[in-house]
Amino acid sequence: MGKIALLVPAHNEEKVIGMCLVSLLNEASAEDIYVVNDGSEDQTETEAKKHTQNVLTLTRSGKASALSEAIGYFHLADRYDFIMPFDADTKISDGFLEEIIEIFTLDVDSKIAAVAGKVVGTDFNWVTTYRAWEYEIAQTIHKEAQSVINAIIVCPGCATVFRSRVFKNMGHPKGTLTEDMDLTFLIHRKKLGKIVFTQNSYVLTQDPRTIRELLKQIDRWYLGFWQCLVKHNIPWGGQILDLEVALLASEGLFNGLLVIAFLLFLPFIAIRNPLFIAVPLALDFILFLVPTLLIAYKKTKFKKLFIYIPQFYFLRVLGSMIFFRSFLKIVVGIDLSMSKLWNMSRYKLTTEGKEEVWLNPSLQ
Repeated sequence: MGKIALLVPAHNEEKVIGMCLVSLLNEASAEDIYVVNDGSEDQTETEAKKHTQNVLTLTRSGKASALSEAIGYFHLADRYDFIMPFDADTKISDGFLEEIIEIFTLDVDSKIAAVAGKVVGTDFNWVTTYRAWEYEIAQTIHKEAQSVINAIIVCPGCATVFRSRVFKNMGHPKGTLTEDMDLTFLIHRKKLGKIVFTQNSYVLTQDPRTIRELLKQIDRWYLGFWQCLVKHNIPWGGQILDLEVALLASEGLFNGLLVIAFLLFLPFIAIRNPLFIAVPLALDFILFLVPTLLIAYKKTKFKKLFIYIPQFYFLRVLGSMIFFRSFLKIVVGIDLSMSKLWNMSRYKLTTEGKEEVWLNPSLQ
């Protein structure tokens, strides 16, 4: 197995970083686990040092800057064959690294620059169930196909192992709200190698548990998506990536416009021609929602996926409107700081009561 460094950026993560590091210690030794404490105001540093002495404390600089600083400070790109950034609110599955490194080992020509694993969430309420459904669409369907055509658009920051050469060729990108997508686009643009996806290795992460937290996260992701498109001159780069991203962006904008038009003219249409509403909804339900729910159920065994269909439509409508609004924000040049957009609650995962960690049955 090639030598791999595990790097965990953390800001005010005292509730969860211990859980994270314990899971990493099942996969690697403490000397290969690094924590960059990004200006935490709680006991994050103290908790981290209970598990590894490789802790770098910085003044608050943001995730991308903290990662770049830590990679340079610890000389990780020179000392290790692979680097895996990891999130402090996430647990790694048993055998994750072994499976990922095996893929790199079989790549005798070193054409692969990164291998992305699967992200699964915890089951808490209908909001997290909705996110579980989204994960299956994004990974089982989209990311699998993107891997085949070498057009993966985002390497999840908590589930991807990179060859160290990626960070030797460039620092961790800054200037967008979605540094993971920014880094992925840079790998494509600099032609550093292929990015592949495997569902056999997964991590368990925390997801938003309230509508407010979910919408804040979606807003940040979508703003970052458009920032990355502008920054990397998509769709004019002449790569498969450009076509894939352009198709996804066009679909999202169309859905946003469709939702806005639907809401504006709903009263008039409902009175004059109810079938004009009923037919598209029926087609969406039969051709999209039901098949994707069945795929998600096959993976998660969540029967309540089918109970929450009305709530899913509600969140889909909100998501489409936020996607369109984020497009308008970037077009007119409005810049929002990450600190105003993202401050999701953290929950200490225990084995008691409602905080019990859920493990996707299909991954056991």
